[in-house]
Order: sequence, then C-alpha cells, then structure tokens
Amino acid sequence: MTDLNEFIEQLSSANPVPGGGSVAALECALGASLLAMVTNLTLGRRKYAEVAERVTQIREEALSLRARALSLADEDVEAYGRVARVLGMPRETDAEKAERREHMQSALKGAVGPPLETMTTATRVLDLAAELMEIGNRSAISDVGSAAGAARAGFDAALLNVEINLASIADAPWVHDIRKTVDSFPPVAERADTISNYVLAAIRN
Repeated sequence: MTDLNEFIEQLSSANPVPGGGSVAALECALGASLLAMVTNLTLGRRKYAEVAERVTQIREEALSLRARALSLADEDVEAYGRVARVLGMPRETDAEKAERREHMQSALKGAVGPPLETMTTATRVLDLAAELMEIGNRSAISDVGSAAGAARAGFDAALLNVEINLASIADAPWVHDIRKTVDSFPPVAERADTISNYVLAAIRN
C-alpha cells in the first residue's frame, strides 16, 4: 500500500480505485495492528507471565494478518483496475461487444477474490480479539474492542464488494458457489457485539 495520506487522497478522487474493497482490507489491517499492540503491552509483564507463550503466538498471527490485509488492499486495486480497463474497451460492433462482455465477466470474477479473502481475514482478527480480551493486558482492553470493531467494519465492507461484483456475473453456478462460501462465514456481527459488550463491561466494572 502507498503512503496513507496518498491513499486517502486517491480514495477521495473520482478514480474508481482504490475503493471500498481496499478500505475493507485496510480496516482489517488496522484491527490486526491494534491486537499486535495489545500483545506488546502484555508481554514482559509479570502479571501475564502464564499466558506469555500464547500471547506471543497471537502477536505473530496478528502481524501476519496485518501484512496479508495490506496486500489485499493492493490486490483489490489491481483487480478492479482490470474491470475499469474493460469498461474502456470499444463496443461499436457486435464482435467488440461480445469480446468486451467476455473480458468483463472474467475481470468481475477476479474482483471477487480480494474482498472474499478479506472477509476470511476479518473473521480471524475477530477470533484473536475474542481470545486476547480475556488474557491480554486489561489496561488495553479497549483496544481489543476497537480491533473487533475494525474487523467487523472490514468484513461488512468486503461483503458488499463481493456482492456488487456477483450481481453482474452471468455464470450462475459460479455465483452460487461463491454465495455458499459467503453464507458459510460465522455470524460476524454477533461475535463483534459479544466482544464489544465484554470489553465495555470490563471497563465499567
């Protein structure tokens, strides 16, 4: 990903990329980064010595998820960039129209991949948040809740980007298979709410 200020500037422009898919991935990266921060605030403290091994594992996975999410932000730009280029193909003749349709269907299928993987990344960030909220540094528990919120936002945004592409794909069996994958994800909103409620109760008590 480019410099964040540059990314936001590009995001604000009339260019079709970066767009919602990249934002979804960035939200997941931010959530994973918050979890990594909490692990770093937990490790080395005597109070949490018994969970240090697991917290170290969570940190490594959180950093891996952050890196993957940032890559997905770039992959989404590349994938939708292909869709944008197809939109510029000529369509004067029947042959040109047919070729354009074929290329568009292929590009749209490619554009489904990054946000679909972003959904997987978001669910894993939530998994780690649910674990870390119980064993991590209590002074940083609000950051665990914030990480869960970022992951939920990333999941929801990624889902919308998957669906907007599926809506224009004519290959019904292919769309059916992707929707089966989408429907197989755990209830993200419910899990994120559970984490948020746990964190809020811990802060107030």
